[in-house]
Amino acid sequence: MLTAPRLSNPELERLLIEAQKRYDAMTPEQKKEMREAQRKSWVVGETMLEYPEMTREQAEEIYEKAVLGIGL
Repeated sequence: MLTAPRLSNPELERLLIEAQKRYDAMTPEQKKEMREAQRKSWVVGETMLEYPEMTREQAEEIYEKAVLGIGL
């Protein structure tokens, strides 16, 4: 495992170490689910930035159709 340089904020460093431990404890399936959820969130957010008049529901519907093939 790579070691990161020491941070000047001990609380931030503690939180990062805790987050890494939680991530390391995840199963490969849990990691995959998390990456998919992050990907969806990013795509939906970027879509809504590009089209501010779009609702979250509309952006999620487009995501599901384009990325997941749902509703085609």
